[in-house]
Amino acid sequence: MVNRSPIGTSLALALGCALSLASHPATAQGSRLSPSARADLLFQQGQELLNAGQVEAACTQFAASETVLNRARTLLLLGECHQRAGRAASAWRALLEAEAVAHEQRDGAREQLAAERVAALEPTLTRIVLTVPMTSRVPGLTVRLGSNPVPPTDWGAPIPVDAGVLRVSAAAEGYDAWSADVDVSRGQGRQYRITVPTLAPVPNAPRTAPHGRAYRTAGVVTGSFGLAGIGAGAVFSAVSRSASDASTCAKGVVQCGSGSPSVFSDASAVSFALGGALLATGVTLIVLAPDPAKKERNSLRVAARYASGGGRLQLEGAW
Repeated sequence: MVNRSPIGTSLALALGCALSLASHPATAQGSRLSPSARADLLFQQGQELLNAGQVEAACTQFAASETVLNRARTLLLLGECHQRAGRAASAWRALLEAEAVAHEQRDGAREQLAAERVAALEPTLTRIVLTVPMTSRVPGLTVRLGSNPVPPTDWGAPIPVDAGVLRVSAAAEGYDAWSADVDVSRGQGRQYRITVPTLAPVPNAPRTAPHGRAYRTAGVVTGSFGLAGIGAGAVFSAVSRSASDASTCAKGVVQCGSGSPSVFSDASAVSFALGGALLATGVTLIVLAPDPAKKERNSLRVAARYASGGGRLQLEGAW
């Protein structure tokens, strides 16, 4: 059994604390630095790691520095780091961004350097072309390369990728998902073409939501025009009654209206009929819009009529 004096124990604890603090100076210091100083610190650490051959760790520090402060010099070294790690596409993207940032910051030397490195990398890039035939473009289709969604604007275009095994997948609501793994580990400078097949529909899966939204939108627009027509009909009807009312004319004047009452009456009839028909159509589209959550059949009967006393719109049905 070893006996330790209180003094020895205290010295040991103090030495342990000092070593612990010394091992994390950058972390303790970085939390108190300004963004510019913190980016400089991470950049310096990345340079030291890259010089020591610790490529992956260096890439992490350069990426962290670039996140804090977007600078061309950091992006240039991040591109070099990715290139040393065998990630040509990631290096190419970092260098492209470095070129753009240098141009924005009017740094001609770094802009030219980045452009030269981009040009040198391009022939070595491995690319994937995702072909999506029209027969495969089901509603709501999402195509992914790895975990990243590929927008429809990039379908059919060469996409630079890093070497390795990549997963291409496609999915849409109401359809069975599809995926395939592509090995591009040895495809430097090659182009791989992947065709997305037509997804198989899931039995009894509702896929009418997009059509339902289109029906409802069309119904709202059509119904709005119908209401406007009915409003115009009411105005023409009031003007017609005013034009035929002799009490509104000056004494001795046979006709004082701005137009014949029959003209306004006809315009009112047409407005009521057309407005009622449009409103009825709009309501029909809204009510009968496909709804995946409702399985019963909707029914609706609409009648629009005009009489001398005004117009009438009658709706009957169940939904």
